[in-house]
Amino acid sequence: MGVLGKATLNLQTIDLGRLESSDFDERQSLLQAFENQGFVYLDLSSNPQLVQDWENVLRFMADYFAKDMDEKMIDSRSSDNYGYEPMATSSGVENGKPDYYESLKASRDSLQWDHSKMVPIVADNQQLFKRFSLTADDALQTILRQLDIALSRSPAQSFQSWHSRDAACLSTLSMFRYPKQDSNDAGVGHGKHTDLGTLTFLLTTTPGLQVLTNMGWQYVAPKKNCAIINVGDTLRFLSGYKLRSAVHRVMPVDKYQREDRYSIAYFLRAADNTKLTDNSGRSVSAKAWHNEKFDVFRESHEEQAKRGILTGGMERGEALVY
Repeated sequence: MGVLGKATLNLQTIDLGRLESSDFDERQSLLQAFENQGFVYLDLSSNPQLVQDWENVLRFMADYFAKDMDEKMIDSRSSDNYGYEPMATSSGVENGKPDYYESLKASRDSLQWDHSKMVPIVADNQQLFKRFSLTADDALQTILRQLDIALSRSPAQSFQSWHSRDAACLSTLSMFRYPKQDSNDAGVGHGKHTDLGTLTFLLTTTPGLQVLTNMGWQYVAPKKNCAIINVGDTLRFLSGYKLRSAVHRVMPVDKYQREDRYSIAYFLRAADNTKLTDNSGRSVSAKAWHNEKFDVFRESHEEQAKRGILTGGMERGEALVY
């Protein structure tokens, strides 16, 4: 399935059930895709509960984001990991204009044990969000386990060892709406970046996601019963730069957003105290990298361009070639 009339990126499809069975060919295909593109489709057909919860979360989102702004702002906590965030809070796709999406977030830790960080609407739907987050987390842990095998990583240096559910982390479930627009005067999309964490589990039925390649920006088309999985900065750093964290953004297929676009993302992030060597050679913790990168999202385009943090250094001599 492509995006009509637009350059579309051809991604490898990986079957979750086969990965769970430690299928050799599926594992090698996953590794090759993450080394070359940093993105794959993950076929979820083997997990009908997850596919059903995808529909359940979408129904919740349609109701929630249709509420008046005053009502949604009651859930605002000025946090990157929980609560409501209104549109136009960060720099967007176009120079001098902000992003144009709103979101509701729930951190994995808050859903599991730190309930003080759940806003009431999340608490009311905790069972759904917790089940969805932990199931997505399980799928991503399966990917990490297969990467550990493929790369022959020792137990002490395994990717899984930095992602224990018993350790405090900033893994987060984020629900996004890019609202229908009559023009893009107020802003558009979600500006270019690499994801800061380990792996991203993305569900959407509407085009908009673009990946930067040596052929320019290419759309990633939604695929039935499939999540879109991509490598984040943390996994790139922990892999010794073997795995790629690709630059991407969200941009309407038309000039501006012609219909509401909903997407659900579960961001798997390493334990807060995990030590990373970033693209400039600094030693930083996973939590410090998270906080610094979110600060950069809110800077002007001019300030963002001065450093390689927003794109993890991937636009400075390390562009994707395939």
